[in-house]
Amino acid sequence: MITIVYGHPWGKSFNAAIRDAVMDALKGREHALLDLYADGFDPAVREADLALYSAGRTNDALAQKYMEILARTREIIYIYPVWWGTEPAIVKGFHDKVLLKDFAWSYSYDGSLLPKLKIEKTTIFSTSDAPGEFFAAYFNDYLPSHIFAAVGMNNVSWHNLGNIVRASASEREEFLGKIPEWI
Repeated sequence: MITIVYGHPWGKSFNAAIRDAVMDALKGREHALLDLYADGFDPAVREADLALYSAGRTNDALAQKYMEILARTREIIYIYPVWWGTEPAIVKGFHDKVLLKDFAWSYSYDGSLLPKLKIEKTTIFSTSDAPGEFFAAYFNDYLPSHIFAAVGMNNVSWHNLGNIVRASASEREEFLGKIPEWI
């Protein structure tokens, strides 16, 4: 199954257009959309969450639902804007509350992380006000090798439309037109 993690609050954003293009490209394939804002996902880790965290459990019903979906996921697609150089807080909170110990990872004898998910392909679609090269070290290096690899999200590709506030209609259409080949 292919899972889309969508993290943008505004329904008329270019990220929404990306989401729609992804959904169109996936017609006929089994997929699930996790629309974090529309679902009312609370990204904050609270005291009650921490009480269960070391046991790899959650009392958040939505996080549990997301975990059940991720357990069946073989490809994952993230769609979100770049805010302050990284993913939005709601997506970071998704990682904090859903990619739990003994579900997404475990410790080895020496304390390193062992991935437990079996996600064969990870694709990130993002937009940014600044040029994408400003964020390339994070999205092409740090995120794939330190976060995604630790949980078993493999073969990471990042596709960003930078300078989004100045992007022409033709640049936006060109980006959307490439989505089927990227996924």
